This record gives sequence, C-alpha cells and structure tokens, in this order.
Amino acid sequence: MYTPRHFAMTDDRVRALLASAEAAQLVTAHEAGPVATLLPLTHRPDAAGSGWGSLIFHVTRVNPVWKEPHLGQALAILSGPDGYIHPDWYASNAESPGVPTWNYVTVHVWGPLVVHDDAGWLRDAVLDLSDRFGYDSRQVADDAIDRMLRAIVGIEVPIERIEAKAKLNQNRSPEDITGAIAGLRGVGNHPLADVMDEISVPHAEARHQLLADVKSRRRLGEVPLT
Repeated sequence: MYTPRHFAMTDDRVRALLASAEAAQLVTAHEAGPVATLLPLTHRPDAAGSGWGSLIFHVTRVNPVWKEPHLGQALAILSGPDGYIHPDWYASNAESPGVPTWNYVTVHVWGPLVVHDDAGWLRDAVLDLSDRFGYDSRQVADDAIDRMLRAIVGIEVPIERIEAKAKLNQNRSPEDITGAIAGLRGVGNHPLADVMDEISVPHAEARHQLLADVKSRRRLGEVPLT
C-alpha cells in the first residue's frame, strides 16, 4: 500500500483501530486465485505486550477457504471511517477551485493462516465475539452451543506485518481541513469528521507553523533560499 509519510499512522492509532475494528476482508491466495471473505473479528493482544497480537475469525465448516491449500500469508484489510470530500467545503475553493477526494483510514495486516478445530478454542472465540457485540451466548444451552461449534472452524492470523494509512487531508491548509470537517458533519459523517479533528487539524497546524517559521527565517537571512 502506497503511504506518503504524512499519511502514516502512529503505533498507538494502529492498536486503537485493531481493537475497535468489527470486521475485515480476509484475503487468501490459492491455486485458483485470490479469495476475499468478509468476516467479523476480535483482536487478541499479544500476551507479552511486545507484538501486535492476532486477529481471530471463524467460518462455517463448508467454506473452502480454510481447507484449500493457501499460498503465502493471509492479508486482512481493516477499515476505519471513510467518505467523500466535496471541494466546495475547502476555504480555498472560492478562489482556486479544486477537485474532490476520498478520505479514509485503513490497516493492512499480514500473517500466517492458522486453522483451529479445537472445541475449547472455538468456544472462547465465539463467546469473545458475542461479548464485544453485547450478546451473552452463555444463555444458550451447552448442548446447543456444542452442536453449533461442530459446524464452524476457527481462523487465527498472528500479525507479522502491518501497513497503516490515514489519508485525511493532512496536506491541506488548516482552514481547508476545518471546512471539510464542517462539511462532513453537515452530511452526517461524524466518525470521519471526528478522526480528522483528532489527526488532521494538529498535523496541518504544525505544518503551517513550520512553513511560517521557515519563511520568517528566510526574510531574516537565517535560511538560504537554495
């Protein structure tokens, strides 16, 4: 994934997205070609706290994705807020009309595809997933749970590599970003507006101040023009 430096995410923000993501596109490569499977997930942090942990999924037993030989690592694509940015929202658009863009947050995770067919592991995975969405599966009779567990297979992707990108207008002026945030709130896209408020505004303000300082130092002859 192409990620300019100003769109890169900090480790803390990546961990926050791993913890909050509700689903991912799990992409696996097979002899017949790649397969993408949209699955709900839970993130299981690394017990020692030194790594990225694992993504936990499950699929129905008849789904061939777990039993067909796979080539190389699996790729899980997690998405944060995203949306259309109308150029009229930019403060600069009145004098210099621009073009629209699409802002988004995404994390790409790679790791081996590990299949789990152990009833205890599956039970923990299913209960964890139900808990995070607010349903207590423990109220279901144990024998019913056991029957349903026999119909699924667990999938774990221990995270070995991550690429993360937050493309949120960081390259625009603070005024343009403020306008885009107001526009997003006007159309009801508050999640994207919130993350731009958190990430883009401080970045743009720092960038704007740095450029102003460089120009000021050039006027004073402290910085060469070339």
